[in-house]
Amino acid sequence: MSYSNSTLRNNSTFVKCNDFKIALVISLLSANMKFFSTLIFYLSITIALGQNSHKLRRSDSYWGLHFDHHSELNESHLGKTLTEGMVDSLLKDARPDYIQVDCKGHPGVSSYPTLVGQQAASYDKDPLALIRKVTEAHNVALFVHYSGVIDNNYVRLHPEEGRYTREGKGDSVHTSLWGNYVDKLLIPQIKELIDKYHVDGAWVDGECWSLEPDYQPAAKAEYLKQPGVTYFPLTYKDPNYRAYLEFNRQKFISYLNHYTSVLHAYKPDFQICSNWAFSSMMPEPVTARVDFLSGDLNSFNALNSAVWNSRCLAKQGKPWDLLSWDFTYDWRAKTSYINHKPATQLCQEGAEVISMGGGYQVYFQQDDDLSFPPVVFNVIKDVADFIIPRKEFCFRAVPIPQIALLYSTAGWKNQTYAIYRETDTDGIQGLLSAFLDGQNAVEVLMTHQLKDNMDQYPVIVIPEWETIEPEMKTKLLEYVRKGGNVLVIGAKATRMFDEFAGVKEKEIFDNSRNRIGYNNHMFQLKSNFRQVELSGESKLFASAYSRADFRYPAGPAATITNYGKGKIACVYADLGNTYRMSNSYVIRDFLSGIVKSLYPLPLVEIKGSHHVHVVPTMKNGKMMVNLINTGGDHSNPNFFGFDEIQPIRDLEVSVMLGTKPQFVILQPGGKKLKFDFDNGKAKFIIPELKIHNIVEISK
Repeated sequence: MSYSNSTLRNNSTFVKCNDFKIALVISLLSANMKFFSTLIFYLSITIALGQNSHKLRRSDSYWGLHFDHHSELNESHLGKTLTEGMVDSLLKDARPDYIQVDCKGHPGVSSYPTLVGQQAASYDKDPLALIRKVTEAHNVALFVHYSGVIDNNYVRLHPEEGRYTREGKGDSVHTSLWGNYVDKLLIPQIKELIDKYHVDGAWVDGECWSLEPDYQPAAKAEYLKQPGVTYFPLTYKDPNYRAYLEFNRQKFISYLNHYTSVLHAYKPDFQICSNWAFSSMMPEPVTARVDFLSGDLNSFNALNSAVWNSRCLAKQGKPWDLLSWDFTYDWRAKTSYINHKPATQLCQEGAEVISMGGGYQVYFQQDDDLSFPPVVFNVIKDVADFIIPRKEFCFRAVPIPQIALLYSTAGWKNQTYAIYRETDTDGIQGLLSAFLDGQNAVEVLMTHQLKDNMDQYPVIVIPEWETIEPEMKTKLLEYVRKGGNVLVIGAKATRMFDEFAGVKEKEIFDNSRNRIGYNNHMFQLKSNFRQVELSGESKLFASAYSRADFRYPAGPAATITNYGKGKIACVYADLGNTYRMSNSYVIRDFLSGIVKSLYPLPLVEIKGSHHVHVVPTMKNGKMMVNLINTGGDHSNPNFFGFDEIQPIRDLEVSVMLGTKPQFVILQPGGKKLKFDFDNGKAKFIIPELKIHNIVEISK
């Protein structure tokens, strides 16, 4: 026998109370045992279903599912095998706070029988209406996947409103931000979704990450009206080309603000996200009326994608989540194929996201008729069983400042030829991985996030930017004078600090093959290297060598210099991409060694494995030390999935606390750990780290 939420709501006493705790008090006070037993019965049914007592807004949502299909014009019988029972089973297995389902993908064809947009060939039933009915009964929020700037069908029907290439031709994929698409289709169709299906929000795809410079006549005319502009730059070789990229960026923000403002005015509680807006691909402050931030991780090497992107979203001041694809697909290969991931792999990716305080979702494909393939339900349940128990220790937790890795907005814009996209960040991503693999706790902070918060961080790293904001350089030097520590990495990046680091440039080499020696080991460069000579108070930390032989020095590789009450350390070579390509243990230890010289007493130290990422956070006044087992051949291009992660045993952990804690508890599970406390440090052993655990410390 089953009971729907509508049945429960029809009980007058249930509706009147609408809160189990209040109802329980009322029942006890009234001594009405018949009511009390009825209430307990309804409560047990609700718990058995695993549903929410009410629909959650995205800001309160932690775990979700994403489905999309990208329907084509010739697809028919949509909804044919989709049933209420199928959706009901999915929700019972997954227990999500929300789901996102397809309504219009990149081809521009609606997967429901729209009266506003482009329909597919035929529908056996209305898939969206069916899904809305069941999610409403379960109090699960429903979001739609809607392709924004990318709409092949709209451009086909209105080629004059598509983006133009520099040759003056339509590109057949992108609508133009200078066209009428947003007012003729996007806004009216989302209003239709609000009115007819009562959807809770939209996850708008195909936007900032897909943008290309637009050479529409309307765009060119608007650009030429700007003060001081006399001609139109066509190629990246033109010195004014980056100014035109910035012009396109500002147009996108205006476009985004336009439709979010209109839709919020139409329905104030409607929730909108533009996929990858204000993220690693758009490293700037949130200046549009989006309600939450989100992005879908790379299908390949997704763990490292999760590491990078979670840190780029965590400090943006908006609710955020990231989603893993449940399959790998190498877009670079001509004959690539889909390989589905097991739950183990998805749980590991999710651990990296939730450890930074964010929400997590997984993307599964809908079948051609928009049904949900039951074959994935067991995987969904296994991931839910892993993610949900960690909510009380992870969701909305705040990272404790340790090492700040600067994502300079000016630095990125100075070296990219993209409008918004994850390009030209290989160096910073590689350095992030190297620091984390050395068990350092690292946050990525964009310029606007770090500039007024430097004093919170014991170490700030400037990672291979050729330039940074002048204001940032001034603030960094003041931070060091007061006792902070700055580590500058990169042949060209270090030039900005030569005067303060006490060095003079002799020569710079592109694509150097020199070696750097550290701790009686060497690694070879394949990157920029700058030869400098020491002067003043600068002290040598490590040397470069022209051969794999310590008898052939080639100048300083790294120096540390006292400056005011703090220190400036410099590495005179680009190391990030070298680490991405090699995962050299020498680079890892070399960088960790410099950090140790600058910051000898970190908050958390780990012994026993380098396959552990450490994320210390605070939640509800308690310290939570996240430990993530990163085992697996993630960056191997010939290795797409794995169903086994080797457990790490007897991991030694020490945490600098100052005062002795009351309890050290391994979560989830509530197992109290024995610990020693000496010189302000709590030391304990983690018997086994399978994928992810949280050490809860109560002072």
